Amino acid sequence: MKALPLFLSFCFAIFVTNASAQEVEMETKPSRQSSLIVNSKVYQSEEKMVMGTNNALIVVLEVTSEKLVDKVWKDFLKDYGGKTKGAKGGKEDVTTGASIVGIGGVNPLTIYSRTSKNMDGYVELLTWFDLGDEYLSSNRRQNYEEAERMLLKFAHEVKTEGTKQELEDAEKKLKSFESEMSKLQRQNNGYHKEIADAEKKIETAKENIVKNEEQQADSTQKIDLQKQLVEEIKRRLSDLKKQ
Repeated sequence: MKALPLFLSFCFAIFVTNASAQEVEMETKPSRQSSLIVNSKVYQSEEKMVMGTNNALIVVLEVTSEKLVDKVWKDFLKDYGGKTKGAKGGKEDVTTGASIVGIGGVNPLTIYSRTSKNMDGYVELLTWFDLGDEYLSSNRRQNYEEAERMLLKFAHEVKTEGTKQELEDAEKKLKSFESEMSKLQRQNNGYHKEIADAEKKIETAKENIVKNEEQQADSTQKIDLQKQLVEEIKRRLSDLKKQ
């Protein structure tokens, strides 16, 4: 009977240990299909690339444009003396000659990179830091932390550039709306002018109608008088014929 409680305690200990191990694994490699991003974050994962499957540092960015990320990344690495171009035989870009003492020491670094989108539509930048004998991982804690700071700095620059682009797009749209409003205002002014011109023509036409009616009355009087004259002349002619 004493063996049963001991057995149950042993099983519980194994369950707790496995649960703890799963939690650590989840913290090391979060899902690439994350929920909405609050802040950019960096994690590591074994990923396929042109040089095989190697440990990558992945930064989740708060933008949705891969084109923007690629542009900012190339400019960002120029500050470290790195030159970036497409890697032969792979989908990645490769940066050579980057000097980052906190990661590679005095030796220039070769960095492979590639962008992708997660399920939420946000861009992830996958980076492989070639240290010569291995690719950077959290096993080299200080170097890893320096790379993490570097990637978070990059994430901040990407978000800044993305916000600038967002502002430019919003200002362009505002300018478009304002241009459309100006066009509508010009049309409105044109319609009012057309109405004013039409009303002026109507007033002129009304005045002309009054003048025309007066002229018709005068003409009618002249016609009546002329008819009387014609009848008088006819009468006189008829009298002359009778003589």
